Amino acid sequence: MSESEASTRALELEFEPTRKRSLAGMWAATVTVIAVLAAAFHIYALGISSPGVQNLRAIHLLLGFLLVPLLYAGWKGAKDQVNIVDLGLIAVGMACTAYYVIEGPNMVWRYGVAPTQWDIVFGTLSIALILEITRRALGWALVIVIAVFMAYAMLGSYFPGPLVSRSFSFERTVSFLFSIDGIYGIPLGVSSTYVYLFILFGAMLRLSRAGDFYMELAYAIAGRARGGPAKVSIFSSALFGTISGTGIANVVTTGTMTIPLMIRTGLKPRFAAAVEAVASTGGQFMPPVMGAGAFLMAEFVRIPYGSIIVSATLPALLFFLSVYLIVDIQAAKQGLKGLPADELPKFGAVIKRWGHLALPLAVLVYMLIVEGSSPIRAALFAMGTTFIVSWLRVESRLGFKRLLEAARDGSTGALEVITACAAAGIIVGLFSLTGIGLRMSGLVVQFSGGIVLVALILTAIITIILSMGLPATAAYIVSAAVIANPLITMGVDPLAAHLFIFYFACLSGITPPVALVAFPAGSIAGVNPVAVGITAFRLALVAFIIPFMFAYAPELLLRGEWYNVIIVTITAVIGVWSFASAMGGWLLGANLAMWLRLALGAGALALIFPGLVTDAAGLALVAFACIVQSLANRRTATGV
Repeated sequence: MSESEASTRALELEFEPTRKRSLAGMWAATVTVIAVLAAAFHIYALGISSPGVQNLRAIHLLLGFLLVPLLYAGWKGAKDQVNIVDLGLIAVGMACTAYYVIEGPNMVWRYGVAPTQWDIVFGTLSIALILEITRRALGWALVIVIAVFMAYAMLGSYFPGPLVSRSFSFERTVSFLFSIDGIYGIPLGVSSTYVYLFILFGAMLRLSRAGDFYMELAYAIAGRARGGPAKVSIFSSALFGTISGTGIANVVTTGTMTIPLMIRTGLKPRFAAAVEAVASTGGQFMPPVMGAGAFLMAEFVRIPYGSIIVSATLPALLFFLSVYLIVDIQAAKQGLKGLPADELPKFGAVIKRWGHLALPLAVLVYMLIVEGSSPIRAALFAMGTTFIVSWLRVESRLGFKRLLEAARDGSTGALEVITACAAAGIIVGLFSLTGIGLRMSGLVVQFSGGIVLVALILTAIITIILSMGLPATAAYIVSAAVIANPLITMGVDPLAAHLFIFYFACLSGITPPVALVAFPAGSIAGVNPVAVGITAFRLALVAFIIPFMFAYAPELLLRGEWYNVIIVTITAVIGVWSFASAMGGWLLGANLAMWLRLALGAGALALIFPGLVTDAAGLALVAFACIVQSLANRRTATGV
C-alpha cells in the first residue's frame, strides 16, 4: 500500500461513526467471499434473471446483516476481533432473511392487519438488527430519529395539538414495518438496484486508476492558474464526484494531494481545508451518480433517471462556478500564482495515457440520455466497457485480483447506503402508517403563511437540522418525506422541490456545528476542524442561493422553452458572479468598498427571482457597481 493510500485509509477509519475493523486472515477472506458472491448475485439478478422484487431486496439487505457486524465494531473494546455478539447478529440476520423470503408472498395479505406470532417475532428482530447495524455504520443520529417516530406511532394519541394521532399497537406497527411498505420499501429497492450497481461501477473505475486520470486532468487544466492547487481541488472533486457519492470520500481521495499543495503555494491551512471540503461536498451534486439522491428522486417524482441527471447538471456547474470564483478572488487578493509548468502534466499526455478511461462514463451518459436506457442496463454496459477498455493499458488493467478487489470495495462501499436505506424505509413506513407527513406539511404551510420564499427558507433550515450527523441519502429521504409536499402544493416544481431538499441535505456536511466533511479536511491540513467548518460555510454562502434560483426558475433545470433557459442561465451566472464578488469584496482587480459590496449583493439577490422587473433591477445594480468601481480604478491609476 502506498503512503497516499495508507493516509487515505487512516482518515476513512478515523471519521467513521464507530471504528471500522481491519480484519485479517480467515475473517478477511470471509468478507471477500461474501462481497464477491453479493456482486455476482446482483449482476445476475439485475442483468440475467430476476429472483423477484421481494427476494432481491431481502438478499440485498442480508449483505448488510452479514458484513456490518464483521466490519464495524459494536464498541471500542471490540477492536479487530470478531466476537460471539457479532456472530449472533449475523445468525439473526440470516434467520430473518430466510423467514421473509419464505413467508414474504403470504405476508402481503396479512401485514398490518392480521400478522402471525412469527411475523411479530421476526419483524421485531429485523427492526432491532437494523437499528444496531445503523448505529455501527452511521452512528446514533438516525437511530434516535427512528426511535422518536416509533414512539409517535405507538403513543400518538398522547401528543398535543396538531400532532395528535391514533396510537397503534406494537404488533400492528412492527407488522406494517416488516413489509414492502416499510423496511423492504422504495429506499431499499433503489439501493438494491441502481445504487449498488453504480457503486460497483465506481469501484471498477477507481481500480482501473480513473482517479489518477481525474487528478492529472485537473492539474493539466487548472494547475497554472492563480491559486492553482485550489482550483485543481475544485476540478478534481467535480470529476471524482461523477463516480463517488459522499463528501468525506471525496476529501480523503483528492484532499490528501490538493490540500498540502494549496498550503505550499501560499493559502492558509484553514482556507485550503475549507476549499477542499466545499468542493468535495459539491461532488455529491455532480451527475451521473449524485450519491443515491438521483435514483431516489426518480422513484419519488416519477421522472426518468436520465432526465434528472440532465436537470441537475446546470445547478451543479453553478455550484462549482461559485466556489471557483471565491477561490480566484482570494488568490487575486493574496497575489498568488499557479504551479510551475514543469511540475504539471501536459493535457495531451494525460489524454494519451488515460483518455480511454473516459469511455465508460461516455457510454453511461449516452445510454441514459440519448438512448433512454434504464439505469440498470446503462450501469451494466458501463461496467462491461470499463473492463474492456482497462486492458488497453497495463496500468489500468482489471485482472482477476483487481476484479476481486472491486467486488469487495463495491459491496463494502454499499454498506452505509444499505443501512441508511433500510432505516429510511422504517421512517417512510412510519410516516405512511401515522400520516405525520401530512400534519408536518400543514405546519410548514401554516408557519410560512403561504409565502413561497418563507416556505423555502423553513425547508432549508429543517433539512439542515434533520441532516446533522446523517448521510445525505438518509437525510434526503427523511426531509423529503416531511416537507416536499408543502413546497409542491405551493407551486414549486416537483423536481425543483426535491432537488432543493437534496442540495441542503448535502450542504449540511459543511454547515456548523456538525460539518462532518470538514473533519477529514481539517485533519489533513492539521487545523481545527470546527474552524474549517466555519470557513467552509462562509465559502459556500454563494452556493446556498443556487437552490433558491432553480426553485423560482425551473428553467435552470433545463425545463421549459429554450430561449427562457438561455435567459435564466445568463442571469444566474451573472448573479453567482456578483454575489461571489460581493462576498469576496473584490471587483475588476481591486478591493470593493462596503457600500458597493451591498449594492452588488442586492443586485445578485434580485437576479434570483425570475421576472423582467427583478432581473432589470438586479442587472442595473450590478452595472452600477461595475461602473463606479471602474471609475475608481481609473482615478487610482491616474493619481487623480
